[in-house]
Amino acid sequence: MNKNNKEHRLREVKCPTGFNWSNLKAELKAVWESNIKDWKIDFAYPVSFIRQLISPLVFLLPFLIYGLALVGGRYSPNLKQLVGTDDVVAFIFTGYIMMGFIGTAVWAMGFSIRRERWFGTLEAIYVTPSSRLGQVLGMALHSTVHQILGTIIQFIVIYLTFGLALKIEGILPALGIFALMMLALYGFGIVISALGLILKEGWVVSDSLYSIMMILSPVAYPLAVLPTVAQQASYLFPTAPALIGMRSFLIENYQPEVVGNVFLHLLALGAAWILFGIVVFRVTDVYVRKRGMLKKF
Repeated sequence: MNKNNKEHRLREVKCPTGFNWSNLKAELKAVWESNIKDWKIDFAYPVSFIRQLISPLVFLLPFLIYGLALVGGRYSPNLKQLVGTDDVVAFIFTGYIMMGFIGTAVWAMGFSIRRERWFGTLEAIYVTPSSRLGQVLGMALHSTVHQILGTIIQFIVIYLTFGLALKIEGILPALGIFALMMLALYGFGIVISALGLILKEGWVVSDSLYSIMMILSPVAYPLAVLPTVAQQASYLFPTAPALIGMRSFLIENYQPEVVGNVFLHLLALGAAWILFGIVVFRVTDVYVRKRGMLKKF
């Protein structure tokens, strides 16, 4: 009897614990596999995938047309007086490309856990020895690459249609600013995904915070046109300083509204948002599991 029990007993697997290189590699592999899973889902629906690639361009065009119609042409003396450049197309384009990456943090990461519930895989993920945070980061990696592809399409079409007077020598420092901005946005997205665990319908949080961040980001208008309180509040989020810094390197004759060390500002924001996001996510994860709230999703 004991012999039969031994034969049919499931093999016990000891999972390593603690922070070490083996666990880090395992978590990174889990993040990568989550990213691959999302790409497989995208490729399973090619029409939807193509629509998502060209939608950033479609959403950009009304901003450009509206701006050109109000100004009465491509160049605006009033814009030049405010920020140092009169090129409406270059100003709006460099600002609008940030909208997609804001969506990466607010919508894609915020809905990463909720999507698993829709697919019926949430419970399976929660019983694996990997971190639930890896699922959120996997979705972030997938969405970032997806948005980069859409941005490339945007750039090609706008360049061929209007032409863009961008400084080539400013591309590398602008990419550095972009990387620091994404680091902070990932932390912001982790916070939203944690709130989605409690509220279940994450779109309530995502929609509200997305709208607030868009208002406080100088995407289609200079930061100087906002009230002083709004200008000060904008520096709590990474998009405003990142846009000011990137435009100062990319647009001819562009002068930042606020002189300061953009890199240090974004580095501090990135560290603060990442640390805050991880703490909030882990506390929320423990709370949700103890209360048995997953079954109510």
